[in-house]
Amino acid sequence: MAKIGLNNLKFGVLSEVGETVTYGPMQSLGKAVSANVSITSNSAVLYADDAIAETDNTFSNGTITLTVDDDGDTVFAPLLGHEINSDTGEMIRNKNDEAPYVGVGRIINKMKNGARLYKVEFLSKVKFAEPSQESNTHGETTEFGTQQIEGTIATLESGQWSKTKTFTTHSDAIAYLASCFGQTATAETFAGDGTTAAYTLAHTPATIFTVTINGTPTTAYSVSGTTLTFDEAPSSGAVIYVSYAYNA
Repeated sequence: MAKIGLNNLKFGVLSEVGETVTYGPMQSLGKAVSANVSITSNSAVLYADDAIAETDNTFSNGTITLTVDDDGDTVFAPLLGHEINSDTGEMIRNKNDEAPYVGVGRIINKMKNGARLYKVEFLSKVKFAEPSQESNTHGETTEFGTQQIEGTIATLESGQWSKTKTFTTHSDAIAYLASCFGQTATAETFAGDGTTAAYTLAHTPATIFTVTINGTPTTAYSVSGTTLTFDEAPSSGAVIYVSYAYNA
């Protein structure tokens, strides 16, 4: 089975009271470049009568290293426990800031026997550390820079640290990923009439996955409550598709 893609890097702030676990709104970590997970297992061996009597190779901890296309403040502030000043738009870093534990999910595109598969990997409890900052001057040719951030993987009180499931459709994978954060995925379609810019959704979106007009993705819209408003009214006959998740 070959891995052929990575998408939908998402996180949600974890709230854990005993074995009661909930997550805040699912948020995007930006466009995925790479994700590397390294697991450390316990390694204990008991010898008795000159032979191995017991072994322990259970999960101990791990790290996840994510590379994304952008280090947007609106993403990294909640991930690292920083605040954004509502008046100035500045992200303020303070030595007393404490990064919260979060759940982290992603979808891995795979190919097996000529068929596409979509595997959801979800880490239940992760705490990220402040990333290094590196910038380069522009040389004779353009070199794209990316942002890398590393987190420590821990276990929930129940002992769970990860779960995964594979699907034959991307929409089913997205629905499962949303359910990992306690949300429900849905999709709605509308028809443009050339004058209407605002459309009413059935639910208040917690996360927008994609909005397309005649199959072309767009970000030229805003959302307030259940109202999705385009910057310009879609043309008459345009097929509007909205895929999102909401808190059930």
